[in-house]
Order: sequence, then structure tokens, then C-alpha cells
Amino acid sequence: MQFISKLSSFSLLAVLALGFTGCSTAKYYSHAAVGHLQLTAGQAPIHELIQDQKVERELKRQLQLVIELREFAETKLNLEVGRAYSKYKHLDRSAAVWVVYAAPAFSLELKSWNYPIIGKYQSKGFFKKAMAMDYAGGLKDKGFDVYLGEATAYSTLGWFNDPLLSTFLEDSDEQLAEVLFHELTHRTYYLKGDTMFNESFATAFARQGVKLWLKEKGEFEKLTKYQDTIKREDEFRGVLQQTKSKLEIIYKNADDTPEDILQKRKQQFIQTFKTNCLNLRKKWNSKKALKGWIEGEVNNAKLEASSAYLSKVPYFTKLWMQSGEDPKKYLELIRNLNNP
Repeated sequence: MQFISKLSSFSLLAVLALGFTGCSTAKYYSHAAVGHLQLTAGQAPIHELIQDQKVERELKRQLQLVIELREFAETKLNLEVGRAYSKYKHLDRSAAVWVVYAAPAFSLELKSWNYPIIGKYQSKGFFKKAMAMDYAGGLKDKGFDVYLGEATAYSTLGWFNDPLLSTFLEDSDEQLAEVLFHELTHRTYYLKGDTMFNESFATAFARQGVKLWLKEKGEFEKLTKYQDTIKREDEFRGVLQQTKSKLEIIYKNADDTPEDILQKRKQQFIQTFKTNCLNLRKKWNSKKALKGWIEGEVNNAKLEASSAYLSKVPYFTKLWMQSGEDPKKYLELIRNLNNP
């Protein structure tokens, strides 16, 4: 249970837009074009794989589940499915895209990159881990806090028929459902230039979608377990937001404290955050929970990147309740927020 570190999705359109508009170096363009082709070449229709006797039974089961989830998303959640995730592609790696986030040493505002089609986006994606690490290293040399995340899923926001990647299938059925619903939410509605709105909205709607799906199937034991997971995620979000609030006070630096003292205060609060995460692990009686947060590096970029997926979830959950838990009304309500 890492919360976000492996769930993060990425708009592949951001990568492609850079290459196609000449806003990047030739090296990045070449990497983007080749990387996209590698993700899309060699796809196999899911229905054919299910009939193929050479395909392993568990993979067939998961592919059959994807068919069920796509139908549920379209007919019950009113999401725009089209032909997305109707073809499968196996990847011999742990991520679809490696994503770089960056923030100043004394700020929680993520660095933004401007893209012609999707507007501002607060991350930069790479198909090659080595390139992502090199780019991240360059930002670190400039003094940025940097977080390199793995995106198991991505969205082209309806411009292409996104493939179902093997990286989608590495967790539970409920996690697979959440990832699919999350990405299809992006495909259905995307607010240009607002990463936090888009990711928190997709997270909130995907959660509700999974709960509706489990209820319809009568999987009440799994529903209870999934709701417990959400409760834990909400507890983690509270710790995350509390830490951010304290760091923001430090970064305002009202008394003109020297940077070396600010750095010490920053690290003290980050250590307190790790201790709070450890306390959550003990409370949940889960030895591996929050491992990446407790044992790994925590900085402004990682805190804010994760917050983008979680911070506005309570707001969007409240809107879900206001819509009477009706997906069609909910989507109309979301669209009307920005088109009064």
C-alpha cells in the first residue's frame, strides 16, 4: 500500500505534443516518437487473446474482467469508452512512462511545462528510464526538489485508442477497475491546464465507480475491504495535508531566516511526516504499508505530486453526494462547474 507511487497516470498527449510541435530537442522528439510506437505496436485484440489456447488462464481471466469493466464504465458510469483498452500489449518493464516532477527547494508549487493541446501540465514524461533519470538529475543540479515516479497507466484524452498494458494487471481486480475508471474519466472530461482538478476528480470518480461495480456484483466482502483501503488513503491524505500546511508556513519565511536554518526546519518536518506514516502503519497493522514514504526520499516534489491525486477528493466526493450518486448527473455537474 503505497498510495500514488505506482498508481499515477500520465497524459501521453503531453509527450506527443512536445515532439509534434517542435517545442523540444530532436533527441526528445525521436525518443517520444519511438516510445509511442513501442507502446502501440504489436497490440492484440482482447477478444482474440481470450480464445487463444496459448494464453495463460489468469491473463484470460483478467482480460475478460476488462471487457466487463469497459461495459460497466460505458453503460453505468456514462464514461466515454469507445475502443480504448480493447487491445492488449505486454511490456517487459514496470512502467508505461517515467514521470518527472520538480519543485523549488522552499516551495510546494510544482514546476509546470506548457503543452499546446493540454495546456499546463506539472510533470514531464519519458519512455526511457535512463532519460528520465538524466533529466531529473539536471533539475536537481539547478536546485530543484525532484521526484521520479512510475506511471503504470496513461491517457491520450480520447485522441487515440489507448491500449491495455500489462502494467495495469499487476495488482488486485479492484485496483485494475480503479485504474481503468480513472483513465476513462480523463478521456470523458479533462479541464485544460489544471492538473490537480483532473487527477483528484478522476481519483474520486474512479473510487465511486469501483464501489458501484462491486455492489452490482454482490461482492460485499470485497466492497468492505475496498472501503477500508479508501479510509486508509483518506487518513494518509490528512497526514500529507498537515505536513504541507506546516511546510508552507516555513517557506513563507516571515522572519527572513537564513536558508541553512530553513533547510534544517524543512527536514525536521519531513522526518515528523515519516514518523506519522510509521504510526499509520502500526495502526493499520500492515508491515509494508507506506514503505516508499517511510524508507524513501521525501521532498516538496513528491509531496505535491501525490497531493494532486488526493487533495481535492473530498470536494469531488461531496459533489458526488449532491448528485444523488448518479453518474450521469455527476458528470453534468462537473462540466457545469467550468461552463456556467
